[in-house]
Amino acid sequence: MNREDIIVAIHGQDNGVGGRYNVLASFVHALTQGFRQIGVNAMTTQECVENNKTPNLAIAFNASGLPLWQKILNNNIPNIMWACDSVFYQNLELVQQFSSYQNFILFNSCSDDTKALQHYLPSLVHGYIPGGTDLDFWKKQDVEKDLDITFFGSIDDPDAMIQKLKDTMPDLVFKLMMNFCDVALANPDLSLWHISQIFNKQADIVLDMEQYHLISKSISYIITYKQRIKMIQALKDFNVTIFGEGPWEKFAQGKIKVVSGGDVKDTVNLMNRSKITLNSHPFHLAGGIHDRVLNASAVETMLLCGREKTVNAEFGDTIAYCNPVTYEDIAQKADYFLTHEDERQQKALEASKIVKTKHKWSDRAQSIMDIIDIR
Repeated sequence: MNREDIIVAIHGQDNGVGGRYNVLASFVHALTQGFRQIGVNAMTTQECVENNKTPNLAIAFNASGLPLWQKILNNNIPNIMWACDSVFYQNLELVQQFSSYQNFILFNSCSDDTKALQHYLPSLVHGYIPGGTDLDFWKKQDVEKDLDITFFGSIDDPDAMIQKLKDTMPDLVFKLMMNFCDVALANPDLSLWHISQIFNKQADIVLDMEQYHLISKSISYIITYKQRIKMIQALKDFNVTIFGEGPWEKFAQGKIKVVSGGDVKDTVNLMNRSKITLNSHPFHLAGGIHDRVLNASAVETMLLCGREKTVNAEFGDTIAYCNPVTYEDIAQKADYFLTHEDERQQKALEASKIVKTKHKWSDRAQSIMDIIDIR
């Protein structure tokens, strides 16, 4: 089939709006434009219905457009579910429901989930593809960088979350979960799958899929929030502005400022105004690339984050890294790059070149065309 004859339908609304942290709010619009940029006709599934057009491929972000999936699959049209987090953290039930369909495809944003998916869902068609960035949305602005250090992210109180688990889980299950947390916090490079294999070898603990899913749902954000708090507290002597919800005031110390509310469009401007922006890699995105990394790089703001293997492989030394176990060196790194503007700007520029070369949504659209057999 000729490329110009293919119709790709994107589930969801083409409105590009969302809260402060909904940095993939423009997914539908950006991916639609990405396909059009490579010569493929793309539109929303709603537009297909309204114009009586039958797509050759449908793509959903997480569970968007779910009521249409069954009809699309029954018509032998490939339907991609593009998961933004580990499916063992969320939406596993949907993946199980459709995993037996050969034309149902999971795009997994966490490369470290690959072996777990092969183990627990052997019939599932899946592959690792990270998200992209919308260069028309995440644009470099001609503004003063008047914010020293920023972080965009929310938290809940991890200690309260742990107490809730303790109150609701059997003692042995709770202790096992806390052991998983301890290993993850001491080894941020390990995914849930890697940790489960360690426990399997050392303690002969074998998890079925429901147990694996329960652990992922229960502890992923405990680990993620603890890491975020540890990172922020290590920078208490710097002018850090957190744009986020939740009980940050309980943990913010020294010069740290917390701002709540706002919209994703505000974030573009705030990211542009940042000299340095921070990223703490979520536990439920193991082996993936957080959109914050792509979007900050797109607007030429330097990232400072804990070293993470996938990000390091993609971006090399265009990002400033610190020790993600203790964050003991993050203050020194922050001070250095705040006072060495030329080096900071050079890193940001080089990271931007990488994003613009290989992490646009049109690059993802091309990858899809390369790997999906469209008839």
